[in-house]
Amino acid sequence: MKTESIEQSQRFTLGSGDISMSENTARKLNYVAGGLMMISSLYYFISFIYEGADSNYKIISGVLFFLTASMFLFKAHVELSTTSKYAPHFLISESRLKIKTGVFKNSEFINWDEVKKIELGYYLIGIKSKTGLQYFRYSTRKEISIKIKRAIEDIAVQKGIKVENLSKR
Repeated sequence: MKTESIEQSQRFTLGSGDISMSENTARKLNYVAGGLMMISSLYYFISFIYEGADSNYKIISGVLFFLTASMFLFKAHVELSTTSKYAPHFLISESRLKIKTGVFKNSEFINWDEVKKIELGYYLIGIKSKTGLQYFRYSTRKEISIKIKRAIEDIAVQKGIKVENLSKR
């Protein structure tokens, strides 16, 4: 398998799919919310230490705030990151396609040489190869989805791969 450099490939991070704000704003808000929750959890832990073991609700609240803060910080640092290898993304190069549709899902690597046909739908990409037809459903903003499909279509046309647009049926 040929190793691709970053200059030879296009990366499209899927992000949160929320269209009410930009991805950068969503990431910053998650950092702020996580930080505030972390401060709140520290307040509850310190308050518990000073008041003693009689106030169990403070330790429970502190733990819950800490867990919630961890989820916000995880989302900001991993899922909404434009460089994280764990963030959902498409990596399109001249020789292969890498698809990762979720944080906890494995990446799929597809060599263009094995692809016979590509189907493009609404937030859906179907790839027919020697092993069969495989569909990849993903969630992202409309403009990112359009960019992904155009980049895939450009490479497919160069490679002589048939492209079918399912949304025009």
